[in-house]
Amino acid sequence: MASLSPNIGKISGITIQLHWSFLALILFIFILSIAAQELYFFVIIVLLFACVLAHELTHSIVSQRNGVRVKRIVLLPIGGASIIDMEKVKPSVELKIAIAGPFASIALGAVFGALYFIAPHGILQQTMLTLFELNLLLGGFNLLPGFPLDGGRVLRSYLQGRHSFIDATRLAVKASNWTILALMIGTVVYAALVPGASFAYREFIVFWDMIIALFLYDGARAELQSAQLKVHTDLLKAKDMMTANYVVLDKQVKAADLYRLMLNKGAKIALFRHGKSILKADDKELSALIGAKDYVSWREIRARKGIPTVKYNETLTRAIELMRNDEADTLAVTRNGKLAGILYAPYIETALQVYLSKDKTAGNQSSAKSKVINKEHTH
Repeated sequence: MASLSPNIGKISGITIQLHWSFLALILFIFILSIAAQELYFFVIIVLLFACVLAHELTHSIVSQRNGVRVKRIVLLPIGGASIIDMEKVKPSVELKIAIAGPFASIALGAVFGALYFIAPHGILQQTMLTLFELNLLLGGFNLLPGFPLDGGRVLRSYLQGRHSFIDATRLAVKASNWTILALMIGTVVYAALVPGASFAYREFIVFWDMIIALFLYDGARAELQSAQLKVHTDLLKAKDMMTANYVVLDKQVKAADLYRLMLNKGAKIALFRHGKSILKADDKELSALIGAKDYVSWREIRARKGIPTVKYNETLTRAIELMRNDEADTLAVTRNGKLAGILYAPYIETALQVYLSKDKTAGNQSSAKSKVINKEHTH
């Protein structure tokens, strides 16, 4: 769906992207507003997401000022996300980046609160009051100690002063789970006791908070998995997981020759060089082209954007982070400026499962051996 998620421009060199689901939400709200003849609600939603963008921009600008690379900002139906390269960020810097967003929202809320008192009575004053409340809610909610909220990252950064990265993450995830439980209990109590509310309103509040709770739970689980992966693969390099299951082609090749070459090598990916860029086509895309063309050219490859590159001796964790940030399933591995191989997401996933299973078996054997030695010493 990346092609359906357009970039709308750049601010301070940071690309702003609207996720396709965000566009669908905005269109849905606009249609509802037209049907209900209540465009004011649509305007408030648009202004709210402008405030969300300011929140995310603050994260990104603080990141840049601390020498941390920012890939882009993505606006989503439930808020926004700054895609930041956090691989080698110190806990103290992560804390600064995480805390910046909520503080920006609270400060923005204070500005709207001040404007409320000087705005003329009517719709403008009501808008200032609404934005004041929404920004305080946005800032306060993001300070809750739960992943992937800013509060979860603030908590982990603080805990890393006393614990290892993985232990700090585990403790922060526990706090996240308790936060989710408290949120659900609070939602049910509020929906049951709020005076004068319709049944539909109560249902909506519970339903929406359930979506948020699932988002938090999934985010916390993903954060823990990422931390565990980082610890278990700390010694692995990009070169350890790269594959040669590809062919490199000129700008144009005969379809029959391409088919024969890929079949003989058992390759699933073809790489086309175009200037300094390396373009990729997988076997499914190539099959359609080979069946319809006498020649296959890089011009016919839909993925015109060159695949990202990673150095031969870079850590695997860093490589996976690059793939995630660039929404890519393939990385070109370079050595002394030359192509040495590729990292392919499906292959990495399978290879890691094998590696981690071996590591776990070795760990269990080591633990069993330790128990035997301790038992012998006891006797």
